[in-house]
Amino acid sequence: MRTLKVLGFLLTYPSAQQIEVLSECREILRNEKWIPDAALRKLNRLMEWMEGQDILDLQEEYVALFDRTPSLSLHLFEHVHGDSRDRGPALVNLTNIYKDAGLVITTDEMPDYLPLFLEYLSILSPEEARENLDGAINVIAAIGERLKNRESHYAGVFEALSEAAHRKPDPKAIEEALKKNSGKAHSFEELDEEWKEQFAFENTPQTTQGSGCPSAREMVERMNRPIDPKSKKELPK
Repeated sequence: MRTLKVLGFLLTYPSAQQIEVLSECREILRNEKWIPDAALRKLNRLMEWMEGQDILDLQEEYVALFDRTPSLSLHLFEHVHGDSRDRGPALVNLTNIYKDAGLVITTDEMPDYLPLFLEYLSILSPEEARENLDGAINVIAAIGERLKNRESHYAGVFEALSEAAHRKPDPKAIEEALKKNSGKAHSFEELDEEWKEQFAFENTPQTTQGSGCPSAREMVERMNRPIDPKSKKELPK
């Protein structure tokens, strides 16, 4: 299912090489027909916008959104676990899931980086991919709504992902997530304060089921299982 790989590719740091292959991305999305027409039109607008931007401006926009706005982070576990002690074992488990599927991370990104997760889903059967996407749907939808608040074309990718999943986002969970952070741009002082708050506590409400960013179903439940410190294997439930 190359559609999911393309959607992840659109969320990677912009480069001249990325822009050069956007026409191929359009063809894949059109031919696989996994995305509804309305969502596909928004993806086309995103790609047209990317093609019309100076690459340095495009990179600056990307950094302002995904690197300088914590609530728009593309690292899924930041929305689920924050900086709690649960994130480390979850990252280890996710890395092992990738290895079990024959994938080895060759970038500097953490395994919960959304484009990496989507690349993993792209090698599964369509049904398995949808089921695994279901588990992260509230996180994905919340990021998408925040991007809409920023009037960003990147919101189209998250709308497409929401359409591809079986399960629809929980409106109450999304509302709660947006109340906590609408995705607005921060001053440097506000950014420092938000990171400080994130790193100051463990077991904050953002790590719980009712926080608006709940853990995923079967796959993320596996990610969250505790790890034996000696064997580095999952402990039984």
